[in-house]
Amino acid sequence: MAFGNDRQMYDVDLTCAQCGTHISQLPFQPSGDRPVYCSDCNRARRDRFSSNTRPPRQMFQVDLTCAECGTAITELPFQPSGDKPVYCRNCMQARRDRA
Repeated sequence: MAFGNDRQMYDVDLTCAQCGTHISQLPFQPSGDRPVYCSDCNRARRDRFSSNTRPPRQMFQVDLTCAECGTAITELPFQPSGDKPVYCRNCMQARRDRA
């Protein structure tokens, strides 16, 4: 994310919540209810939690039919419990859109 030189910076007198480095300017006004990190620690945290580092989602092999349209369902990202209806991807998205 690139910003021009016109980005407003806020003068602060804070300490990085992770490494203890002094922070004198931030591109936002801290609210005081959340920890603040220096640019190096913030970058490391962002890299650690990025979607590229997440392990692949476990998929469960099933032999079900969609409770709405009857389409065969062979794989789900969860183990169905059997007490609730299961919907195919298209029907699930349509149900979300209606809500």
